This record gives sequence, structure tokens and C-alpha cells, in this order.
Amino acid sequence: MADLPAPTVPALASNVAARLANASVEVKTETPLLPRAAFFLISVASLVGVYFTGRLHGLEGVGLVWRWLHFWGLALTSGMLAWRLLYLRRSESGLSDERVGVLFRDLLGRIGVLRRFLVPLLLVGAPAPWFVPYLSPWQAAALTTTSLATALAVLGAHERRSAAFAAFSLGLAGLALWGWSDSAGLAPLAAVRTVHLWAFAAWLGGALFNLGAAVPAGRRNANLDAVVAGARQLERFRWVVRTALPTVILTGVWMALRYGGVASPFWQAGLGLLVPLKLVLILALVVIFITCPLYRACSPVRGVCNLEDLEPVGR
Repeated sequence: MADLPAPTVPALASNVAARLANASVEVKTETPLLPRAAFFLISVASLVGVYFTGRLHGLEGVGLVWRWLHFWGLALTSGMLAWRLLYLRRSESGLSDERVGVLFRDLLGRIGVLRRFLVPLLLVGAPAPWFVPYLSPWQAAALTTTSLATALAVLGAHERRSAAFAAFSLGLAGLALWGWSDSAGLAPLAAVRTVHLWAFAAWLGGALFNLGAAVPAGRRNANLDAVVAGARQLERFRWVVRTALPTVILTGVWMALRYGGVASPFWQAGLGLLVPLKLVLILALVVIFITCPLYRACSPVRGVCNLEDLEPVGR
């Protein structure tokens, strides 16, 4: 653990400076376990959900995994860019514009790094809809086109806000199309399924941004202004998760109950077991979401999880 000298604080608003005037910023070398575990569990939960839906529609074998890769790419991209578009700020009230600006540019640079993973994923997943038998030709064509267009827009998402917005919108459109295609034309089911997928995407892509962008950029900007800015960004994301968590659970339960009541034997064997498995994964994520701030395990930079950690002991 590196104990860095306290930065100068005249650039901070007076109320922030008064509380943190003697603060120092500490950076751990290892990435906390809980955010990594959360990203893994969200990804597995999405795979279980896609597998369940695909099997109900008669999809088997490689097509199931391929279909998930298509969905996963759209969800990761739209959720990650939600952070870029909605949670980041070029400047923060009471903080140094210069230091926050450097953090902002570093975060955009990390999005440029993440695109090297997202673009190939979107391209690999693009043909998958053509191997999903229950999709009509126009649905397969629309989903493939959406994935390819999202990959193209992501190439400039770190440089241009317009490109980021285009990729974000295309990703959401692709998820909505999956929601409609998986619902056999039933509008209420399509609406609920789409909201379910969007909530998953906001959570999944946000977790990717936190691990792939916020953590490394935070390490590179170990100064008080950047820590406060990072904490504010993380809190904006937490509010999204506070909405996404109950949304995923409620919409998931609503869709599941269409196949039988709570005591139905459907959930006790075969394919039906996947639904309680997914619920267990989601509940594990709820535990991580609650535990992470309590143990200050959201970031390797002290203060990002909770600004009170920067205040001198005994104040």
C-alpha cells in the first residue's frame, strides 16, 4: 500500500476542504475481490437466463452460447456507455477543473482500451441471430445489423459523445428487439422482458466500467480532487443499481410465474431449476452490493467507496 502525501486543497470547495484538509490518499496494488466477484456473478446470471429462454424456444448446442455472446456484447456496451454518458463529469462542483479534467480524459482513454474487447465481441456475436430458428429473417437481419452498427459506433465512443450515444442507443435497441422476439408478439411480456434486460445491462456494463476504467484511472490519479470525483461517480452508479436490483428481481419473478406458481413442480427438476439458480445468483449480488461499501471494497483507492475514510482519525 502506497501512502501518498496530502494534496493541496485550495481548489476544493470550502466545506469539503474543511473536512479533508489533512487527508491523505492511499492506493492498494490489488483490485478488490468483491467487484470482480460481482461482475462474474452478473455474467453467469445472464448466461443462465439466456440459456433458460433459449431452451424454452427449442435452441440447443453452440447456438445457445452464441446467442448469449450476442446479448452479452450489447448489454456490456450499453451499460458501460451509460456510465460514460450519465455518471461522468468533465468538472465537479468545488473540485479542481484541471485535476478532474485529467481524470475524465484518463477514463475516456480506458474506454478506448475496453473497446478492443467489446468490438470483437460484438462482431463475433453479430451472426448468431441467423442460427436461432424461432427468429424471422427480418428479426435476424435487424439484430445482426444492430450488433455491427454498435461495434462501429463504439470505435469512436471514447472520443465523441455523439458516437457514445449512438452505441448506447443501438445497444438498448438490440436488447429491446431480443425482448420482443422472445415474447411471441405478446406486448406486455415484451415490455417486461425488455425492462428486465435493460436493468441487467445497466448493472453489467457499469460493473465492467468500474473494473476496466474507474479502478485503473483512479490509481493513475491519486489526488484528493480525483478521489472525490470518483466517489461521486460511484455513488451515481449505486443509485442506478438500487433501481436495477429490484427491477431485475421483480420482472424476473413475474416472467417466471407465467410457467407455474411458487409451489409448481416445474421449479424442482430439469430446466425449471435454472430459475431458482438465477434467483440465488441475484441474491448473492445483493449481498455483495450491501457488503462492498461496508468493507470499503469498491475500489483500491481509499475514499472512493466512502469519503469519510479520508477524514483524519479522531475528528
